Amino acid sequence: MIRVLEIMPLAHSAMEFIGDQLSYFKEQGGYEMHLISTPADGIYEFAEREGTAYYPMVIPRTIEPLQDIKNMWRIFRYVRKHKIDVVIGHQSKGILYGMLPSKLGGAKYRVVLAHGVLEDTMTGLKQKIFATENKIMSSFATHVLCVSPSVMRRRVELGIDKPERQRILGKGTCNGVDALNKFNPQKVPASITESIRDKYGLKKDVFVVGFCGRLVRDKGVTELAGALKLLKDRYPELPVKLFVIGNLEKRDALPDETVNFLKESKDVIFTGRVDYSEIQNYYTVMDAFVLPSYREGFPTVVLEASAMALPLIVSRSTGCIDSIIENQTGVYCDITPESIAEAVMTFADKEKAYRFGQAGRQFVLENFEHTKVKALMLDLLNDITSKRD
Repeated sequence: MIRVLEIMPLAHSAMEFIGDQLSYFKEQGGYEMHLISTPADGIYEFAEREGTAYYPMVIPRTIEPLQDIKNMWRIFRYVRKHKIDVVIGHQSKGILYGMLPSKLGGAKYRVVLAHGVLEDTMTGLKQKIFATENKIMSSFATHVLCVSPSVMRRRVELGIDKPERQRILGKGTCNGVDALNKFNPQKVPASITESIRDKYGLKKDVFVVGFCGRLVRDKGVTELAGALKLLKDRYPELPVKLFVIGNLEKRDALPDETVNFLKESKDVIFTGRVDYSEIQNYYTVMDAFVLPSYREGFPTVVLEASAMALPLIVSRSTGCIDSIIENQTGVYCDITPESIAEAVMTFADKEKAYRFGQAGRQFVLENFEHTKVKALMLDLLNDITSKRD
C-alpha cells in the first residue's frame, strides 16, 4: 500500500477545503492517508471519519527558527518511521516542512502544492529573497501542483519553477466546491434567508454587496470600504449596504480608520466569522459578491459565491483573474475605490445580475464541482506514483 502524507498548517483548511478527499483517496485509490496540521477543534474526529492517521504539530505562521527546525526534525522522523511514499506540502510552511525533511527521510515523491504567490505583494530585495527561498524548497520536490494558471505563470516568471515540473487540476483549485449539495441556492430554505435578513435588518429593496474572507490589507478591504463611501455619495437614492463576513487579523492588519468604518457605519453589516457549516446560507442575502484582492491562489470564496448564483466582481490579481469569465460570470475591477464602485453599479441592473449569476453557477458546475476535482487529484496521484488501472 502506498502511503501519502499531507502537511497542512491550518486544520480548518483540511476540514473545510480538502474535506472528503482523504477518504476518497483511501477508498478509491487504495492509499494509506496521513495528515499533519496544527490541532484545532474537530480535527481528531475529522481524521477518524476520513480514515486518516493524524499527527498533531503546532505550525507557526511566521518564521520561528528553533520551532521550525524542531518540527522539520519531527517530520523527518515521521516519514522514516511510517515509510511514507508521497508527501504533499500545502502553503509556505507545509512546503518548508515537507520537502527537504521528506527527501532525507526517504519519501520517493514530494509534491509542492502552491496555493498562491506570496511574492506578489513584495518588491525589490524582499521579493528576491522569498522567491529564492521558494525556489530552493521547490528544488527538493519531484512535482509542483499549482492551484491556478496564473500561479503557474507567476512562479515561472519569478524563477521559482521550471514549467515542465508544474501540474494543474483542470482549470484550477485543489478541491473545488460542493456545488450540488452545499453551495446550491435551491438547497437553502427561504425561511433561513429571511431569518438572516431579519437578524441584520435587511429590507427587500436593499442592494447587498457581499464580501467574505480575512479582513486584511491584502484582500483590498480598505479600497472596498472606500468604494462604499463613493457609492453613498454619488447615488444617495441607491439603498446599498456592504455585507462583510470575516475576522479582523493582527497580521497585515487594516488601518484603524477602515476598522472603525466597518464597525460603526450604518451601511455596513459586519458579521464576524460565520461557521463553515452555515456559510452558504449567508450568500443568499447578497445581490453581488466582490473580492478586490491583491493576491490569491484560486479564491475558493469566489467559487462558493458563483455556485450560489451571485454575479462577481474581482481584481485581475493572481488567482482572481482565473475565477471568472469576463462579462459573462463577472467583471474585473482595479483595486481602487473608484473602479470597485463602478463595477458594483454594473449589477444594479437586476436582470444583468441574474444572467451573470446563472452563468457563473454553470461555470462552477462544469469545472469546479468537487467530485470532478477530487477525481482529477486522484488521477494525478496515480500518475505520480505510476499506479494506474
